[in-house]
Formats: sequence, structure tokens, C-alpha cells
Amino acid sequence: MFPTNYPYLMQNQNYAPQQQQTQSPFIPVRNEIEARNYPVAYGNSVTFKDENAPYVYSKTMGFSQLDKPVFEKYRLVKEDVQEEEIPKKECGCESLKTQIITLQEQITSLWSEIETLKKRKDNEYTRNGKSVQTKSNGNVVTEI
Repeated sequence: MFPTNYPYLMQNQNYAPQQQQTQSPFIPVRNEIEARNYPVAYGNSVTFKDENAPYVYSKTMGFSQLDKPVFEKYRLVKEDVQEEEIPKKECGCESLKTQIITLQEQITSLWSEIETLKKRKDNEYTRNGKSVQTKSNGNVVTEI
């Protein structure tokens, strides 16, 4: 028996890198019966595409051997999307418009109250004949 670190044996051994297999997300089947009979490992899920009908199947096995497989069937339907049928997104700003209108009304009423107060002040000034002034303190002596 040769030792494992013998250089001649190390050179002649071919180490081929393992190729990684890419798997398609769908397994093609001829019909539903073939998809139902396809073996699936415990804890896994497999998706099938029917080659002869517009169906996709999904088969899922639980982690326990006592679990029954769950089989689901989906129908593929093509939908024609036209530019006219695309729903327009509403801005949802209808409530904002009503709030703006309410604020504008409030601002208008405030301005009218301000104008009323200005007119009242002008009327008091002309009715008294003099403007409102503070009393001067006559006891104050100014020094020069």
C-alpha cells in the first residue's frame, strides 16, 4: 500500500470540477395525472406546466410521512391590456379641494371683519374730532 502523500499518485489523479445543474422552475408534464403521480420528496414543493392544456399544477409534500400531498391546479388565462383599459389613478385630493375652499371662505370673512373694524375706527376718529392720545404727565420737569 502506498502512502497518501506519495507525489506520483497525487499528479495522476484527475479532479474534475462538478458541474452545477440549473433547474427550471416548471417541470413539463403531458397531463394532470402525470403531475399527480410525480414523486416529490418530503418537505418539498414542485411546480408543473401542462404541455397540452393551459394549466399549472403545484404538488407539495409535508415533512411527515403521514401527511398527504397537497395538489393545486391553476388555469393560465391571457389578458389583453390596452392603454384605454388602464385605470387612471385618482389623486385622492378631493378632500383637499374642499379644505382649500373652506379656508378661502374663512379668509374672505376675516378680511371683511378687518374692513369693518377699520371703518369703525375711522368713524370714531371723525366723531370725537380728535385721535385717541395718552394723557401727558404735567408734573414732569424737563431739564435743560
